[in-house]
Amino acid sequence: MGIAHFEEPLPQYDFPGLKQVVDSLDCSVSTGEQEISSWRFRDLIQLGNPDILQPDVLNVGGLSEMIRVYEMAVVHNKIVMPHSPSVGANSMASLHLYSTVTNAVRPHEFSEEFTGPAEEVSKLYQEPVLPKNGTISLPDRPGLGLEINPDALKNFIDE
Repeated sequence: MGIAHFEEPLPQYDFPGLKQVVDSLDCSVSTGEQEISSWRFRDLIQLGNPDILQPDVLNVGGLSEMIRVYEMAVVHNKIVMPHSPSVGANSMASLHLYSTVTNAVRPHEFSEEFTGPAEEVSKLYQEPVLPKNGTISLPDRPGLGLEINPDALKNFIDE
């Protein structure tokens, strides 16, 4: 059928049902964007056994929890494909972490569904970070490497 993976086939709390789906399909099953801690990912792996883990840096509890999930993925031989359906700080945090993962074999999600066109949103930053030919060069400035463009920000402020 040409399906790369089946994302979130069931509600995030149905680990036994997820295991049945995983065992029944020939394509990879991905899940995890709603999980709120590395402990939940431990249970997800042990009980649901998905092929691909999709932690979201905001939902999972921040950078440290995301690192724990990545380490767990390596131990359990799971592919990670971070969930980050926005352009900006969430995506940058996720990308910086993803660049450190040894089993980062799937592309990072880069969606405009919730934020609008990346070219427009990127104008909020002094030096926009956009994908080019399927790759993104991460800034090496302090923090996440993003600096707000105050002039562009004025366009989004109601007075």
